[in-house]
Amino acid sequence: MKTKILSLFLISLFICGGIHIYAQTDSTTINKYQEFALFITGQEFPASVTDTTIDLTFWKDYQAKINVDWPEMDSTRLAPMANWRNDEISPKINDSLLLFYPFSGPDFLHAYVLFPYSSEYLFLAQEQLGEIPDLSKMKQKDLSDYLDKFYYSIRDIYIRSYFITGRMNTDLHNARVKGVLPVIIFFMSQTGHEIIDVSYEYVNSDGSFKPLSSVTGRFSATECVKISFKSKDSENDKVLRYFRCDISDEGFVNTPGFKTYLNSLDEVNTYVKSASYLLHYGTFSIIRNIILDNSKTVLQDDTGIPYKYFDITKWDAFLYGVYVKPIADFPSPYLMQNDLKKIYDEGGENVKELPFSLGYHWNSGEQNQMLFIRKNISE
Repeated sequence: MKTKILSLFLISLFICGGIHIYAQTDSTTINKYQEFALFITGQEFPASVTDTTIDLTFWKDYQAKINVDWPEMDSTRLAPMANWRNDEISPKINDSLLLFYPFSGPDFLHAYVLFPYSSEYLFLAQEQLGEIPDLSKMKQKDLSDYLDKFYYSIRDIYIRSYFITGRMNTDLHNARVKGVLPVIIFFMSQTGHEIIDVSYEYVNSDGSFKPLSSVTGRFSATECVKISFKSKDSENDKVLRYFRCDISDEGFVNTPGFKTYLNSLDEVNTYVKSASYLLHYGTFSIIRNIILDNSKTVLQDDTGIPYKYFDITKWDAFLYGVYVKPIADFPSPYLMQNDLKKIYDEGGENVKELPFSLGYHWNSGEQNQMLFIRKNISE
């Protein structure tokens, strides 16, 4: 007899920074992507699994692990972030615009907490697009091994709030967990969303999207995975596109159509976090200018665009937290922004406290967020 477990699970919803409980629907009525989402978030054992000899001890252990780790992260980081967003970000911006997130990795979690009202999300990073497994063909060892490797792959989000590139290259490119897709789906489901569909596309030379029958995995192909999803309390679908791409100046030489597409973006909100300070270098000048030219607002930490590139006659700046030198992993003295440190040290009405920890200085809490809003200036 087919084993089926329906469980209620606490899902953090960040519109109000609170906790809500959802009862899941009958698994027989949901698509394979939603079934996978419920499985990896510990909400519902997949109905398509037909192995009748499965011992569900591994499943109960997995549920217990999530039920401890997620609420702890929610109370210490996500709920304070949501409250801060409601007080400091949303009142100042049009937060329904497309969210542009270069150097994102699979970090839907923090993008959603800070920009929950966006109807479209555009992520750019170098990790593989990925795929989800066919749960109906998996035995107990396959299922338990997948959950074990998957949860290990997201460990840095719980501890540090960001993915470490070197670890992602190993964790998300193995025989079980493939690419960013499973991780993005996990965060979507944990934040109260249903997965509607998943498809693959590429950008044509004129910047338009075309369906993709098979993924090549080449940076020059500018391929993306498109995820359609919606909040459980809304009828409006949302879209997230994740592009595997090289957005260095050299990378854009091989992808002129992708550059055309990004340059066509108009009035987006941009988010940058834990970006290895790449936007400080001359080798990333194109993507830096794309952000500055097309963003209505930019929310970032000091790993994003250096303060000196924001013309204060065109941008209003709101600073939060503290500014200290980059962590030891980034020893270059050229990354230190002395002009920004002076502004932080002098304080003023546009420098406020940051009530949560997010970014490279997670261990010390000496972190910052900076909100830049383009001024309405008549040409």
